[in-house]
Amino acid sequence: MATNGGSLAANYVVPNTVIQDALGRLPANALASGTTTVNLLNPGELYTLKRMNLVDMRFAKILRFGGTRTNVGLDMFNIFNANPVLSYNQSYSPTTATYLRPTSVLQPRYFKISAQVNF
Repeated sequence: MATNGGSLAANYVVPNTVIQDALGRLPANALASGTTTVNLLNPGELYTLKRMNLVDMRFAKILRFGGTRTNVGLDMFNIFNANPVLSYNQSYSPTTATYLRPTSVLQPRYFKISAQVNF
C-alpha cells in the first residue's frame, strides 16, 4: 500500500502458519492457509516524509475590442520544477529490493495557455 500521509510503514506479509508457530495460536479471525500483514515500524516515529513546496503562478490580461471582451491567460505550474516523492512502496519483503521505491513523484513543470472570448 502506498500513501502520501505523514509517515511511512514497512508492511510485511507473514503466512499465518509462521504466526501460529510463534504465538501458539492463529491471529483473530484468521485461517491457517491465509496471511497477515504486519507493520514492522511504529507509525509516525521513523521515516517522516519531507515537506513539499510547490509554486504555481498565473498571468492574465483582459483585452477589449469593440463589443468583445477577451481574457487571455498563462498558467505556470511547478515553476521551480521540484520533484519530491509523493508516495513510496511500503511493502517489505526480504527477497526483493522494492521497499521504499518511489511509486509517484510530483508532476514536472508545465504551462497552460487559455483564452475566453465574451461577445
